[in-house]
Amino acid sequence: MSTQFSQLSDHIFIHHGSINVGILRDGNRALLIDCGDSSVRSTLDTLGITTVDTVLFTHHHRDQASGIRIVASSDTRIGVPAQERQWFESVETFWHDPQMRWHLYNYHPHNLMLAESIPVTDVYTEGDSLQWGNAKIRVIDTPGHTDGSVSYTVEVDGLCFAFCGDLIYDTGQIWELYSLQKGGETTDYHGFLGDRGRLTYSLKKVRQRYPEVLIPSHGEIMRDPVDAISVLLERLDACYDKYVAISALRYYFPKLFTAFEGNAGHMPIREGKAVPEFLRHYGTTWMIISENGEAFVMDCGSPGILKQIQRLKTEGEISDVTEFWITHYHDDHVDALPEFQDSFPCTTRTDSIVADVVENPHGFRLPCISPAVAQIDHHTQDGDSWTWNEFKMTAYHFPGQTYYHGGLLVEGRGVRMFFAGDSFTMAGIDDYCSGNRNLLGEDVGYDRCLAWIAELRPTHIFNCHVPCAFTFTDEEIRQMRSNLAERERLYADLFPWDHPNYGMDEHWVRLYPYEQNVAGGETVTLHLVVTNHSAQARIASCRPILPESWDMDIPEQAVTIPPKQEGHITFSIPIPPHANGAQRTVIPLDVTYDGRPLGQFREAIFVFPSNT
Repeated sequence: MSTQFSQLSDHIFIHHGSINVGILRDGNRALLIDCGDSSVRSTLDTLGITTVDTVLFTHHHRDQASGIRIVASSDTRIGVPAQERQWFESVETFWHDPQMRWHLYNYHPHNLMLAESIPVTDVYTEGDSLQWGNAKIRVIDTPGHTDGSVSYTVEVDGLCFAFCGDLIYDTGQIWELYSLQKGGETTDYHGFLGDRGRLTYSLKKVRQRYPEVLIPSHGEIMRDPVDAISVLLERLDACYDKYVAISALRYYFPKLFTAFEGNAGHMPIREGKAVPEFLRHYGTTWMIISENGEAFVMDCGSPGILKQIQRLKTEGEISDVTEFWITHYHDDHVDALPEFQDSFPCTTRTDSIVADVVENPHGFRLPCISPAVAQIDHHTQDGDSWTWNEFKMTAYHFPGQTYYHGGLLVEGRGVRMFFAGDSFTMAGIDDYCSGNRNLLGEDVGYDRCLAWIAELRPTHIFNCHVPCAFTFTDEEIRQMRSNLAERERLYADLFPWDHPNYGMDEHWVRLYPYEQNVAGGETVTLHLVVTNHSAQARIASCRPILPESWDMDIPEQAVTIPPKQEGHITFSIPIPPHANGAQRTVIPLDVTYDGRPLGQFREAIFVFPSNT
């Protein structure tokens, strides 16, 4: 997409860059609604605008505001949603708060935060209005994409224009889904599409203002807002119903889904089955006890597990722990790993993709992530097998509840047991957190997991949070895979991409390491990783945005990524000797993908030595 602008009326222009920027012109001065990146400056120059009098923001995300220092002068009035003022003028409180870095169960705020604060002169909320030139501007509270998002209606030139931020992309479409992760009775972690209720309410509020033109931050200008919004609401309902139909969450929180009972295509919840007598279950830990008294332990999320193991040793039920397996990286499965490995030195194994996270958690920013570091002796690949006493163990990459997840088949003593981590319950699949990277498509994500279950035919399946065992019938596996295939088609309509995983997968563009220690005078390496979810090759280009005080530019680099593969770009960044300042410095990366400018789409953190 090339940078350009369009004119909607005598006084309203739209700059089309990484986002749509509203320009209300009055002679050589302008009021902007959002400002996007610095590319808007070229449109302002073309229009003969020399003064940006006011900038109004719909919400606090970085792609809305990264160009503000290029656009605004010291006299520019900057207005923001009242509820989001902190994330404009005090965003450092986010970056320096450990609760916003580790053990992430809540999603508000979490994505596209500003790299540094900007000054605020005005705040706006529902019912506020202002006259600017010959335009009447009204404010509507429209949460959904963020908690404090607002929309602005602009009445000018005999028309009503609604600037609605990221509530909608185009007729029946939204830009991405992960911003709608919101909990109700639980944390945001369990709230897949949980903010669709507030989004629906906000869209209806905008519709009730009867705008002739609807302008989103990302997307197409809509001249039939009623139809655009109606189609989106229908699609969101269909997508959510398809999610609930096989959701494992129905087992944990059945009262949340009573309204869906009896819906066509919803899989019944199975009964559990008895656990073999040589297994033990504590918290999120499963333990196998061999005939010789040795123990094989899976996961260790709390110190209480260590006490249980010591008790079993003291009582003579086990002789020692001789092997350890990690199902996935979530904190309730790994928080006590350092203590466990100190207390019970033994062989530790996990899937190679899981190992990447648990050996270097600072390299990632993911839901439920723990700073605990584990040492892994064996990084397993699909089909790796070994013998532990009377049991044969076979490891698999098992991208179920999270992409960073392994599965373990244990054969022996007359049973075939599959330890699936948190990937299933008797109600279906645990895909209730979009940040976990539950990819759609044949032979990826849960479709791959269900294919393994169909092929391996375990007699028992185990979830770390469920005290009993269970299985699925062939028909239930077919139903779940059919649901996922239909879901892929439904979500393809919901997003403006050629594959729905771009809208589903928050981490399709990511930086590694996400966080690293640096010091002035050294050179550090930063890797951009881009997943091409398309069926054709794609070109990604990017450049780091370094602090202005460094007086340094890193040239843009590009990579051609084959279909359904990852592309990598590596940057070497020299840290100026004088850069030992703020302890945590945010380094955004400006990204363009398939010709589409995404702005400062992702970021990394450089941690400098403390001055104290």
